[in-house]
Amino acid sequence: MNALSRREEETLLKATKAYALKECDDVVKEFATCASGRTVSVAWSCRKDLERVQECMVQL
Repeated sequence: MNALSRREEETLLKATKAYALKECDDVVKEFATCASGRTVSVAWSCRKDLERVQECMVQL
């Protein structure tokens, strides 16, 4: 069994995250627009947008 070194793992995680953000850019922008200017209320006001971002990221 081959295991990744910590450095390889971090590199893979960064690449995967960058790819997911690129593919989910529209959904992430909608969430960012909703969250802009909010602090605590973002948890309630933007819940649906956050769920869509999470669903998109998990699919990739």
